[in-house]
Amino acid sequence: CDVCGKAFALKRSLNLHYLIHTKEKPHSCDVCGKLFSRKDSLNLHYLIHTKEKPHSCEVCGKAFALKKSLNLHYLIHTKEQPHSCDVCGKVFSQKNNLNVHYLTHTK
Repeated sequence: CDVCGKAFALKRSLNLHYLIHTKEKPHSCDVCGKLFSRKDSLNLHYLIHTKEKPHSCEVCGKAFALKKSLNLHYLIHTKEQPHSCDVCGKVFSQKNNLNVHYLTHTK
């Protein structure tokens, strides 16, 4: 990539990567209009509208549309908290919760 220097084995991968820099989002959801840079991201998004939840937790049975949501959910059962605040040391299972927590230190 001539913008950031990241290397790719396939030209197609480089072309998809460029969308990060151009902010181009050529794929739109025909249900809600949300835009996506990648077709595969749009296809995953459609699961929200179909209510399809093909990924189930083996511990409690809760189902999720996205595999990554299931993986985050598993942290509840494992009690794993891999994200820690470098200001106060408080730990979180999800990175987003840590990011929200950081706002308490900026007040």
